[in-house]
Amino acid sequence: MERSVAVVSHQQGVDTAIDAAIGWLKSNQKPGGFWVGMLESNACIEAEWLLAFHFLGLRDDPKVPGLIEGILHRQRDDGAWEVYYDAPFGDINATVECYVALRAYGHDKDAPALAKARTWILSHGGLSGIRVFTRYWLALFGEWPWHKTPNLPPAVIFNPKWFPFNIYNFSSWARATLLPLAILSTRRPVKPLPCGPLDELYPEGRDRFDFSLPKKGRVFSLERLFLISDRLLHGFHSIGLTPGREKAIRCIIDWIVARQDEDGAWGGIQPPWIYSLMALHEEGYALDHPVSLIIACLGLAHVDSLRGELRQAARLLERAVAQCREWNMSLYTPTAMASLRVE
Repeated sequence: MERSVAVVSHQQGVDTAIDAAIGWLKSNQKPGGFWVGMLESNACIEAEWLLAFHFLGLRDDPKVPGLIEGILHRQRDDGAWEVYYDAPFGDINATVECYVALRAYGHDKDAPALAKARTWILSHGGLSGIRVFTRYWLALFGEWPWHKTPNLPPAVIFNPKWFPFNIYNFSSWARATLLPLAILSTRRPVKPLPCGPLDELYPEGRDRFDFSLPKKGRVFSLERLFLISDRLLHGFHSIGLTPGREKAIRCIIDWIVARQDEDGAWGGIQPPWIYSLMALHEEGYALDHPVSLIIACLGLAHVDSLRGELRQAARLLERAVAQCREWNMSLYTPTAMASLRVE
């Protein structure tokens, strides 16, 4: 009996939420039939743009103060940063990236915001639990050994369409992220932070820290196969056994340049945009090159204010996360929402 009442109550709650969502969608649909609004992401976006500006030599960009203010404004009371609004818990990746970005721009490790963040990081497993993308970011600044990041060989661009690991088996934004990362993973650039090494994130010393990728899956599993392949690729890299690598990199550069959008970005979303900028920069594309790193960067400046205002940082975030209004539109139609009702 109690179970039946609970099920009915749950169904009523679901239907109420769907009705409210349908009402909002109907009242906010534009005359042209679409919906548009701010696509808000987490503070990793601001942090990664700050770190990219450092990598590109654009530390004096006028958007920097607003980005920093945006990061500080979104810090949780427990010292962490979260991955969605009002999340019950902080996120280790967002917190580490925000911490590194603030340290990169002169914030002292013992400043209250950073001390709280560091305490949270170390009390939640430290750097051992960070994702692959965060490891790449740390490697770019000498805070993580490149040979302990996943190896992405540029030769993936040559994989035929019938091959399982073909770039066109990935979504548009994913392959546009993968290819510039392959260049960075191969070149292994390091742009040290002005504050010096972040030894405070390694309380027991770097020599005692395990930088290895976590061993997941059974002995005979796809996860273990990837780990073994990664070790082999790193081994080949270390002895210079990389035939065709320069040709592959040139092909990737041509691929990236050919797919740059008119506004200077790639794919209308942040990851391929930011990694393509850094990959092209690493391959010698100057900031005034026609492909135009500088125009792509300054394309972010389509905001009312070029000063360090929180409003400016928020509008930067709106543009820098994604721009495509058609994404997932089919999920938002009232008919699609109504179909979710529990019968």
